[in-house]
Amino acid sequence: MHRHLAFYTIPFTVSLLSATALAAQPSSRLSDTALVRAVDSLVQHAIVRGITPGFGLSVVRNGHVLTLQAYGMAQASRGIRVTAQTRWYLASTSKSLTGFAMALLADRGTLPFSTSVRDALPGSTWHSGVVVDSLTIAQLLSHTHNLTDNVIVVSSAFTGAIPEPQWPSLLLSVPAAKRAALIYSNFGYNVAGMILDRRTRGGWRAFLDSAVLRPAGMRHATARLSSVPSALLAMPHDYASVSFTTMLFDKRDQTMHAAGGHVATLDDMARWVQIHLDSGVVDGQRVFPATAVRLAHTLIATHTESRGKRYAYFDREGWSAGWDIGRYDGEPMVSRFGGFATMRSHLSFLPARRVGVVAMSNGGLGSSLTDVVAAYIYDLDRGRPDAATRAWTRVDSLHTNLPEARRAALLADSLARAQERMPPSVPIGTLLGRYASPTLGTLIVVRNGPSIAVRWGVLAAPVRTVDASDGTYRVAGGGTEFSLRFEWIGDAGGAPATAAVVNGSVMRRVK
Repeated sequence: MHRHLAFYTIPFTVSLLSATALAAQPSSRLSDTALVRAVDSLVQHAIVRGITPGFGLSVVRNGHVLTLQAYGMAQASRGIRVTAQTRWYLASTSKSLTGFAMALLADRGTLPFSTSVRDALPGSTWHSGVVVDSLTIAQLLSHTHNLTDNVIVVSSAFTGAIPEPQWPSLLLSVPAAKRAALIYSNFGYNVAGMILDRRTRGGWRAFLDSAVLRPAGMRHATARLSSVPSALLAMPHDYASVSFTTMLFDKRDQTMHAAGGHVATLDDMARWVQIHLDSGVVDGQRVFPATAVRLAHTLIATHTESRGKRYAYFDREGWSAGWDIGRYDGEPMVSRFGGFATMRSHLSFLPARRVGVVAMSNGGLGSSLTDVVAAYIYDLDRGRPDAATRAWTRVDSLHTNLPEARRAALLADSLARAQERMPPSVPIGTLLGRYASPTLGTLIVVRNGPSIAVRWGVLAAPVRTVDASDGTYRVAGGGTEFSLRFEWIGDAGGAPATAAVVNGSVMRRVK
């Protein structure tokens, strides 16, 4: 069982001076209790100041979970608080699960990372410009596959319009990139999911359940969103005039995928960090081979783009199987972050010091807060005398930026609502109907008051008229936005549009 310390709460009025005194032990690491108290004080302060509606935190140290703590609201509009039972959407942090599943197979000798994708996914047909014999699993996992994908990512993450069993047929529409680089995307892990579908019993979901989640004791982690009561979900939030309002969690089973498709509790993710800190051991039991854990943390490829080498306060060297490999203040760090709508998941750990952090947020400036809190924990653990000063200054900076962030969000929302009510410059009847593409599925345009809306797989959203004069529109839904315009053969006049162009991809009108 986990060892949970009694939780201490410092009053919200704690001063920076007292917090600094608590942290000022440069010659030795802070005690477990003192570290927990210091971090709790900071997070409670951030919640009270309205930086994020809800926050989940776990600290893992020396093989133990020091704290699992819930703050604020999971669903503010319904008055549902964050609890130990709250399920947080992991988004791209799921890549650490899928990457580890691939590492397990490689460690067994079943599918070494050097295996070509042609051998790993036999029978698949690829674009003529892709040299599949030299494309390896290692390249998929490290984002160095040098393939430019849109169609599989759109269906897998946002629309669900093309059923998952049909995704291998879409590989024919995935061209080679114009240059070789490490470019982060979902695509490599979507293909890893296809490989697991082909090479394991029951597909990637069943394999992760039986080979990863169950041995790890992650009892609530699941890729099957339909099995989770909605009241248990941490929802994304938008700004209200003085607080937050709960948004739709725009995910379905069809858009829970191998690159970003799990919900889990804090306890689940704390166990995941423990296992990786302790080479496959949790609760005193070995649940995974140390060799598989070590393989999952082994650098495969280094970053080629400057934008990938730094995130918040953390340096990144490159990618392993599902993890970012980098450093914090010069110390080796393994991490994986994920974001969707206004939600954020942060998992990271410092192997040399056996300390790790799980931080979850669901709106406002919570995404930045997860990184501030993680850095604070690492600074406290190291005994930095300026740990509290740095962390509290960063939280104060977030609070200073909050009014402008709220104003910008409310202005954007007001503009979006106005655009949704703005009629197109052409007769609405010319736009209504069904538009289809073999790679993107079917987009249905329907009337929505004075304007239009779309239904596309599981995505349903109003259309924003960005510029009626030149027929440019946007669709926001499923955690992303798409550009939209319509085409005619010849003059538009009163004739129905012949095509809808979504993010540059043409979908033809069908009867």
